[in-house]
Amino acid sequence: MDSREMYNATSHLIQLVTWDKDWIHFGTESEIKFDLLEKLIEDRLKDKNLLFIHGRTTSCQLGKEEAISKIKPLLWTDDFQLWTVTMDKVVQFKKIGILNVGQKSESIKV
Repeated sequence: MDSREMYNATSHLIQLVTWDKDWIHFGTESEIKFDLLEKLIEDRLKDKNLLFIHGRTTSCQLGKEEAISKIKPLLWTDDFQLWTVTMDKVVQFKKIGILNVGQKSESIKV
């Protein structure tokens, strides 16, 4: 799947996601909690590869370690998402230093 297809697919699927009730503050500027982020990604997104969704032309599939490295410079500056390759779980990052975790509703078939 190319960047545009990933971006379009996840833009559609995001409407079908059930989100955790609470947003998680991961920090801003020099106070970003990288250990919290790495643990959360490891615990919630079990796939070996992840989809990095950033824009129509900048989205791609990456290994989990590569994805973690790729997001670090974007934290607190850009909005983006990490999805499992099966597109059933997502972590949504906001540039204000918060994130939310969700998964596609089981009752909805796409």
